[in-house]
Amino acid sequence: MYHEEAFRYLLASEAKRSVRSGYSFKVLLIYSIDKQGLIVHMDRDVVDTVVEALLRAVRETDYIGWYRQGHIVGAVLTVLGQDSEVEVSARIQQRLMDMIRTEVSAEKNSHLQVRICQQHELEGIE
Repeated sequence: MYHEEAFRYLLASEAKRSVRSGYSFKVLLIYSIDKQGLIVHMDRDVVDTVVEALLRAVRETDYIGWYRQGHIVGAVLTVLGQDSEVEVSARIQQRLMDMIRTEVSAEKNSHLQVRICQQHELEGIE
């Protein structure tokens, strides 16, 4: 799992590659929120479970790391064809949620958010 600086570098590199190649990519974000809807620090056991689930759900060409250290785990879903982009994203998101639900307590699971974004949608997520 990449630390935040390395993950952000890979994200920027993928954005440049996407422009050159014409293929899109998505960013999957997983984070925990409090009762007010604010992003909070993720418990170590939840992080471990999320990362294990991500490793099973994404391809070896995708990147997993901290989008925001200790708070938001991210995955860069690389080279998605235009026609399969929505389908692939939805399938990964559903598979990931199913895995997490079986391994994380109901209380902690209810605060987890899984979001798939395009790069321009990342602004303001901190």
